[in-house]
Amino acid sequence: MEKISLSAKWIWTDDNITPDSRVVFRKKFTICEVPPRCEAYIGADTKYWLYINGTEAVFEGGLFRESMPGCGYCDKVDIAKYLKPGENVISALCWYYGNGGRNNTDSKNAGFIFECAALGLYSGSDFLCKKHPAYCKTEGTQPSFLYGGHNTGFDSEKDFGDFTALDFNDSSFENATEYQNTKFGDLYIRPIPLHKVSEKKEYEEVLLSEGRYVAVLPYAAQVTPGFCVEALGGEKISIYTDRYAVNGGPGDEMHIYHGHRIEYTCKPGKNCFETVFYIYGEKVFYEFSKPLKTEKFWYRESGYNCEITGRFECDNDIVNRAVKKGIRTLYVCMRDNFMDCPDRERGQWIGDVSVQLPQVGYVLDGNALLLAKKCINDFINLRKGDILCGNVPGENYSELPSQSLNAISTRGIISSYYNYAADKDILRLCFEPCIRYLKLWKIGDNGLVMPRKGDWRWTDHLYNVDEDVCENAWYYAALKYMKFISFETENHEYDEFIVERMKSIEKNFGEKYWKGSYYASSCFVDDRANALAVLSGLCPEEYYPKIKNVLISVFNSSVYMENYVLEALCEMGYLEDAYKRMASRYYNLAMNENSTLWEDFYILGTRNHAWSGSPVTIMYKYFMGIRTADGLKSMTVRPDKKVFRKMSCTVSGKNGIINILVDNKSGHVSLKNNSDTDVNIIY
Repeated sequence: MEKISLSAKWIWTDDNITPDSRVVFRKKFTICEVPPRCEAYIGADTKYWLYINGTEAVFEGGLFRESMPGCGYCDKVDIAKYLKPGENVISALCWYYGNGGRNNTDSKNAGFIFECAALGLYSGSDFLCKKHPAYCKTEGTQPSFLYGGHNTGFDSEKDFGDFTALDFNDSSFENATEYQNTKFGDLYIRPIPLHKVSEKKEYEEVLLSEGRYVAVLPYAAQVTPGFCVEALGGEKISIYTDRYAVNGGPGDEMHIYHGHRIEYTCKPGKNCFETVFYIYGEKVFYEFSKPLKTEKFWYRESGYNCEITGRFECDNDIVNRAVKKGIRTLYVCMRDNFMDCPDRERGQWIGDVSVQLPQVGYVLDGNALLLAKKCINDFINLRKGDILCGNVPGENYSELPSQSLNAISTRGIISSYYNYAADKDILRLCFEPCIRYLKLWKIGDNGLVMPRKGDWRWTDHLYNVDEDVCENAWYYAALKYMKFISFETENHEYDEFIVERMKSIEKNFGEKYWKGSYYASSCFVDDRANALAVLSGLCPEEYYPKIKNVLISVFNSSVYMENYVLEALCEMGYLEDAYKRMASRYYNLAMNENSTLWEDFYILGTRNHAWSGSPVTIMYKYFMGIRTADGLKSMTVRPDKKVFRKMSCTVSGKNGIINILVDNKSGHVSLKNNSDTDVNIIY
């Protein structure tokens, strides 16, 4: 995290506390020649769109606050290519949410800051500003409290024209008001790239159905929709997606959450408009209050700035579809942070990220690891005392002990990131906070950890969760990873604590929970608990055949914990059984019409969810046998020979792409390595 101190002032109109405010800033200046590089530092609470001489220079700038308590971010942008000799104008549309959500905290003050030393530009009272008169409140349903932000209302009859143009008449604008930095906190350089945004795209098709236009996207995406229509004036156009209203989750299907929508009021004549704030879905609906003459519909796709580099295919369509959907699900659950889903919460639930992160290194380029590093910084730096919370940054954080233990375990976010990045600074950042968190648990008289409720003692949805076995297994796996960190960082201050607790659990886990053919703390058998006994290393190998029988016959897990059940089968060497279980459980998710994977096996929740991407990890890690543990300096490929006749994939290496083709029928593996990673094939 790079901290920066700016000389510029925070500015806004003379009212900087009203929620859902959209303000335009303008600043004209003259230069004799364009410098070769011209870095600007730009920040806002909450979002901004920057234009230079009428050209969009930054799409949706501003990063949701925190990673450090009470602090914000500023973007570092080279604006040289947008400048010209002579007179120039910088303009910005800024949107202050004035509310928080699962991924956003509110400073309680609107603000914009701009500094470019090369041009001698520092935001202050010499910047002009005006509240945009066309943006307004919408009628009807408002977005769920889980979101940050508001609906977008736009009354085109009140629009004041193209404020980005050099010759725009800004005589009605006023000098900006300067504000002391009493609320915004310290500023840190944005640790992830600016979002990418496409040029205008045409929809796959646009259909008129039941009085509304249905515009079909090629896949689930984050989009800013646009249109051109002819109107008499006063007609309203409502724009939303097929993911506008979603269920609250398993067991809560009657609780509907609503996302964002756009409500546009027409002026007489031609109306062309594109919203700047994204909405998410596979279809965009344009609903008119009265019939209008339509000329064109379009959209721009935006999202986290990385490329999807991964592709996997084998001779099984269910698997191929599940992996393809898993990759799309992973990507749309990324933006300012990892999200559980972009259509209900957008929260960085840390258990979801533990499922996501192993996929990142396989199927996305190196930029994606920057978001992983930010996630870990969020998780560690925004802890509450010694408590490691999920869902940070955000105003609705909570501690789910099982998810936080997962995150710091041998299978969690720190471990996965370190395998791909070999970043020892992250290990050093995490070590002591993780130890302090583990010390919150007490050892009972039986030598095992006593349960901690946290804010929600949640291990998984659905039925027959053996929380005692799961909690001890997750805790042991966390201790195990702390032992690894202690050796990697040569910090042995807590060795005695780690070793004593590991030995206590090792000695008593089987004695307490082993029932002769499965692990249990109660009168039922749980697939999740037995899977975690394997993955933690607490289950002896001689028990594997009996554990396999549990994992091929008990189906209590949700999609989240299914990831670990499948991994346990693979770790024990039962790949064919893992394939059969995955094909069976994922069949509906793979074969339905959606381009992403459901939150659960019964479509009670969202139609895409971060924790659902297990097929990606299973195919790459176990069936292709791809492993790395040194920051992609080297990679081993040990393909399975038995289940599929043919497999092929692309995988991200260091500074390039690796293509692998496995032909088990001929017994041949081919490799095309266009990266700096040293690949060792074992076949």
